[in-house]
Amino acid sequence: MFEEAKKLLAEREADHPANLLAARDLLQKETDGSGKAEACQLLSEVMFWLGEYSHNDKEKDEYFKVGVDAGKNAVKYAPDEVQSYLWYAANMGAHGVVRGIMSSLFYIKDIEKAGKRAMELDEHYFHGAPLRLMGRFYHQCPGFPIGPGDKKKSLKLLEKAVELGPEFYMNYVYLADILLARYKKAKAKELLDRVIAAEPEELPDYHKNVVVPEAEILLKKC
Repeated sequence: MFEEAKKLLAEREADHPANLLAARDLLQKETDGSGKAEACQLLSEVMFWLGEYSHNDKEKDEYFKVGVDAGKNAVKYAPDEVQSYLWYAANMGAHGVVRGIMSSLFYIKDIEKAGKRAMELDEHYFHGAPLRLMGRFYHQCPGFPIGPGDKKKSLKLLEKAVELGPEFYMNYVYLADILLARYKKAKAKELLDRVIAAEPEELPDYHKNVVVPEAEILLKKC
C-alpha cells in the first residue's frame, strides 16, 4: 500500500488531482494501523500538494487542515525524521496564509519549532525544503515585538536553499521576493528571469502552473 501511495505521490503531475486523491484515500485507511507513522507522514505531504495545486480557497483550507492534523501525528509517531516536521510546518504555514491568520500568530510558534527541527535533522531534504520553508516563514511573519519576522535571517536561509537546491525553482522565487523587500531589484530580476526561462525536468507542470506565474507577478515589481 505504501509503495502504491508513494508512486501516486511521485506521479502527481501525471493525473491531477486524481493521483493525489487516490493516495489520500489509501493512506487515510492506515493512519491507525501498524504503519501509522509513515502513513501520517505521507498523508501530510499529499495534503500539502493537494492544497498547493488548488485554486479554490475552500479546498485549500480543507486540504491543509487535514495536512496539519496528519503532520501533528507524524511528529508524534516519528519524532526523529525530517519529513514529519517539514510537512507539518508546511501545512501549518499554508493553512495560516489561506485563513489570513499569520498576523494573529495562531500557528507561528509551532511552525518555527517544527521548521527549526527539520533544519536540524536534514536541511538538504527535498531541495533544501527546511531552509526554503523557514526563509519564507521569517519573511512573512511580522517582526519584533509582535513576531519573529527577520528579513536578514530570511535572506540568509533562502540563499542557502538556492545553493543546496538549485534545481528547484521555487527557491529562486522566494529569494527574489525577499530581495525585492530589501530593495535589490536587479538581483531579484536576474533570478526571476532565470526561473521564467528555465525548462526543468523535475515537476514540469508545477513549474509551469505554480512557480512561473508567481515569478511573473514578482517580475512586475522589478
